Amino acid sequence: MNQPAKKRRPTRRTTAHRPTRTVNPWLVPAPLPDLEPMPAPDDAAALLHSLGDPPLAGGRSLASYFSAVVHRAASVATALALSTELPAAPPDDRTSELD
Repeated sequence: MNQPAKKRRPTRRTTAHRPTRTVNPWLVPAPLPDLEPMPAPDDAAALLHSLGDPPLAGGRSLASYFSAVVHRAASVATALALSTELPAAPPDDRTSELD
């Protein structure tokens, strides 16, 4: 026969009540820094080239097509970023560590 299901006692979380910080909605923030224009990438297909030729028939000729697509996508992305005046990313300091 079926046995009755055991009823579990509901567990309650004991959360410590933290005092909320009050925020002034009329606070005037500090002015934003001037934006620097985004530079165009030096070699957009560098990662693609580092992988070597695609393992397909005619891979060497396909690699040039893939490279052209990556360069075109990078140029369109750069044009869009420059047209909306997006800020440039801060310089990456890790490049000196890799050399």
